Amino acid sequence: MLFRFLWAAFFAGLSLAQVVFERGQKWQIILTGTPDVSKMPLPPIDAPVWDVDLFDSDTATVKSLKTTGKTVICYFSAGTVEDWRDDVKDFPIADVGKVLPEWPNEKWIRTGSTSIRAIMAKRIKLAADKGCDAIDPDNVDGYQNDNGLNLKNDDAVDYVKWMQQEAAKYNMKIGLKNALDIVDTLALYVDFAVNEQCAQFTECERYNNFLATNKPVFHIEYPNPLNANQANTTLCTGPGSANMSTILKNSALDGPTVYCDGSMVDTPTKGGTSPPRPTTTRRPTTKPTTTTKPPTTTPKPPTTTRSTTTPPTSTPGTPGGCKQKHWDQCGGQNWKGCTTCESPYQCKGVSPPYYYQCL
Repeated sequence: MLFRFLWAAFFAGLSLAQVVFERGQKWQIILTGTPDVSKMPLPPIDAPVWDVDLFDSDTATVKSLKTTGKTVICYFSAGTVEDWRDDVKDFPIADVGKVLPEWPNEKWIRTGSTSIRAIMAKRIKLAADKGCDAIDPDNVDGYQNDNGLNLKNDDAVDYVKWMQQEAAKYNMKIGLKNALDIVDTLALYVDFAVNEQCAQFTECERYNNFLATNKPVFHIEYPNPLNANQANTTLCTGPGSANMSTILKNSALDGPTVYCDGSMVDTPTKGGTSPPRPTTTRRPTTKPTTTTKPPTTTPKPPTTTRSTTTPPTSTPGTPGGCKQKHWDQCGGQNWKGCTTCESPYQCKGVSPPYYYQCL
């Protein structure tokens, strides 16, 4: 009996060690509900990598996917506290920052806190216990947002390195979600990247160095409407996207998916405890400025994907045309600062008419 146990353990460890991420891998992501494994084989059958919610996906779901040869990435928010998660009461009030304007069920957290890291260590272990091959920790880019905790990009770099070490304890791999300006810094520490909307905002070339290391960029765009014709647009063919693992999804990140070869699938899903996802798809990546005062009232979340054409509803600040840097705020309701961006960036609506940013 002992021999059989050791033999099984040997092959379990061997299968984990053989997980490889490579540039261009086809993938699927389901974060609203979970893949309905009772209907296996699930489309897309030829996608070797699947990204699923850590909490909603039980051990049986992860195991079923792996039985068919899939590499399973488990998603969780590493940079926010979500008020519907089972461990929400574990987050100390002192380590919780501002609400995400378009995600009212979430608040930023202090990622360097010992208490926060203890919570995340438990989540990483939970991923290992469920059999996940890798983790997809979201929201590490709080430093680019009005977080209320004075987070810096160095904090994010240190945090991702720490999570990589935690995941490595269980022979799991890790990805970097968005946070474009630290991709090159962390390229040696992460095994893949996950990006939202780099084609829409002409940012995909920021991954050129990362892709050159043969690591995949799992890339999501959110066209409206979602249909096969969108595969013929710049969402699939824009600068820098050629070697990416691009999929087109609804903002809900549910079953329907379009691939850049024009194929479309609808993966059967079931269950899930997460609240409805906002109609906007990408959280504002806004570096707070010292001259910006928060609005006195909470802005209403937009009901459509952010616009890039509406001019800022603000008045110029410094006479003579001062200019904001990349990621800085450049307009919005009650904004009194600069409304012009340094070249080549343009002032674009993030949450119009409330917020505009140099992108």
